[in-house]
Amino acid sequence: MSLPRVRVVVEGDRVEVHHAGTPLAGPYPLGPVGVEEDRGAVAYGRALFDALLAPAWPAITALPEVGAAGGVELALLWPPESDLHRLLWEAMHDGRWHLAARPDLLVAVTRVIPGGPPVPGGEARAPRVLFAVGAPLTDEVIRPGAMFMGLLRALDAEGVAVTRVAQVSPEELAEVCTSFRPDIVHLVAHGSADEDGRSVLHLRGRRSDGWVGAAELAAALTAGGQVRAVVLSACHSGAGFPAELVGAGIPLVSAMAGEISEQACRLFARRLAGALPGGEPVVEASAKGRRAALLSASRDHLDWARPALFLSEGLDVTRPLVEPAAAHRLVRLADELRLRRQPLHIGRERILDQVDRLFTDRLGFLLACRDGTIRRTGGTRLLREAGFRLLRDGHVPLFVGPFSGSAPQSCGELLRELYFQAADVSATLGGPAPPVYGRQPDGFEEAFAWISELGERDPRAARLTLARDLTAFGELMGTLGDPFGPHTRVVVLLDSLHAYGDALTALLAMIRPTGLGTPEMPVPVVATASFTEDHGRLLKSFSEREGGVPGFAFPELAALGDEEAVLGFQWVLLHPWRRDREPEYRRVYVAPRNVRPEKVREGLRLLKGDPTVVDDKLYLAAQLMTLHELFVTDDDEAAYAKYVERFE
Repeated sequence: MSLPRVRVVVEGDRVEVHHAGTPLAGPYPLGPVGVEEDRGAVAYGRALFDALLAPAWPAITALPEVGAAGGVELALLWPPESDLHRLLWEAMHDGRWHLAARPDLLVAVTRVIPGGPPVPGGEARAPRVLFAVGAPLTDEVIRPGAMFMGLLRALDAEGVAVTRVAQVSPEELAEVCTSFRPDIVHLVAHGSADEDGRSVLHLRGRRSDGWVGAAELAAALTAGGQVRAVVLSACHSGAGFPAELVGAGIPLVSAMAGEISEQACRLFARRLAGALPGGEPVVEASAKGRRAALLSASRDHLDWARPALFLSEGLDVTRPLVEPAAAHRLVRLADELRLRRQPLHIGRERILDQVDRLFTDRLGFLLACRDGTIRRTGGTRLLREAGFRLLRDGHVPLFVGPFSGSAPQSCGELLRELYFQAADVSATLGGPAPPVYGRQPDGFEEAFAWISELGERDPRAARLTLARDLTAFGELMGTLGDPFGPHTRVVVLLDSLHAYGDALTALLAMIRPTGLGTPEMPVPVVATASFTEDHGRLLKSFSEREGGVPGFAFPELAALGDEEAVLGFQWVLLHPWRRDREPEYRRVYVAPRNVRPEKVREGLRLLKGDPTVVDDKLYLAAQLMTLHELFVTDDDEAAYAKYVERFE
């Protein structure tokens, strides 16, 4: 049962309260609202409640629909430009409880913007989430927004959405929205006010100064079609900015201005993040998240009240914003293909950006390499993350590795492995057998033996056969429905390529700017390798010869940079992941508001940018930093489970 909506309408200095078109109270005068936050959370919340809602509250709580649902949505309606938006109505206090924390009544406060057309239902595809950043994530001014982004990266790690991260100018935002067609956009940017006092955001400029108002931003966001929700993390943007975005055509905007060091803000964001792509009603989900934390501890400040929901009047909040079935199917497929691994992947964004652009940049061979050992550089996890992204984009990853024994040592063994992977992926995705089986109807082993023999006898002929077969295989997989289609291509992922023996020599002879495919149907190869181990010298010579040639890229697989590592480690610590291990793995670690960011950086730099420490040393460091009061820790999952046990 969805929460019944009670409309609280303010026109001028008069308040009217309605339910289902029937007046409940008013009109009555709006009380004095010149209240300051420094009065304290209770006094501030009580002043707002008395000004807006006190005369109508008995009638609201007496509604049979409210009693039956055990809760109510208070839909606040006034013009987008009204100064009333700057006040934290989510903090209202009835004299005994903050409304958001009442144990006997689930109260959701939404800010509904009048007008706007009805919002159509979501498409039957995996929801797409764009993380758009107007400045580097390491920028101190937008660090709170960057940490909210880290909290929402669970959407990516859990596979419930297709995600993209882009640092954008206003022009680039329109371009990426046109090509990616996101359902949900999380925007992190600087905020300010223009000379007329209107809120503006700054996105790194390219052909302009980068400052945009709500109307311009809405136009860029909707360039590719209907964006269904925006999560806004922007300093100094003012509460009126999200209201203006809704007025300009975005159905739902969540303004996230609280600190993620506070459990109430985290639970609000987690519930909202899960509801947007997961099919849960967003109003009820966000109210439950806020109440769960507020019931567990008293809050003397108001950061928990800052996250707010702004809704179009035409949005049916009882329906899911996007359909979740397609995303759930992708998660199942990725698990079966061994592409999803916890904990949350961190770093390597430059390399992963190149993976995202394999086809637009016409890359046929992308080798993440190092002039030294690649042990403890996270190369295998990088390839899994690349394969997961490619799968969600509707491509077919063939992941060769990691190996419990030896890697393929001959051309025949490598070809056999590729065809085996194609057969395995085809069976997992529910597609037809790879084309080679059509020539060898007696079974898999005969087909594998045939292609292996061809590779040993004539690698050039094997390359032509492989290109033809992988092209045909990609076309067959493209008929399987969303996310696959005419754009679908096969991508080969090779782990620790330096260990491939004579197979490496054969592969380098077969590689073209189109990978292992043709100009019409490229088959890119993405691999990791050391230049100093095993046969790495061959790869080093190859990189020196082909470096700078179109179709080839050789990014360095080095230790993570300080800022990238520190931000990534903090993102991991926001997401409990080993529920079968010690309690410290089930907890959230965050820096409290009184700790300077440089202190956190100093502590996490001791891990030397090693991405493989996330399952052991990172948690030891987090516990030590907690002892020294650089981190605080909470068990968010236990808090919410306790809430569910009590109320559901």
